[in-house]
Amino acid sequence: MALPPLDDFEIELRGEAQGWLNSTCTFYDIGWLSEEQASKALLRLMALIKGDYLGEDLARQAKKIALERSPGCRAVWPEITE
Repeated sequence: MALPPLDDFEIELRGEAQGWLNSTCTFYDIGWLSEEQASKALLRLMALIKGDYLGEDLARQAKKIALERSPGCRAVWPEITE
């Protein structure tokens, strides 16, 4: 099954969503966010990504990319987003 091509707006939203996940993990890694702050931010971001931006499959992919980039972020990733 071929997927339709992404339009410019979808590409922009996908990049924005991934950027926020990466930033949250980076800020946690360097100590600018507490465990609670990072976990709450990730929970909100994943809910937004799944619901408004990308859907379930691309949300999983965004999570995978963020955790490959910042493995330490796994410690604060909320289980509810699994």
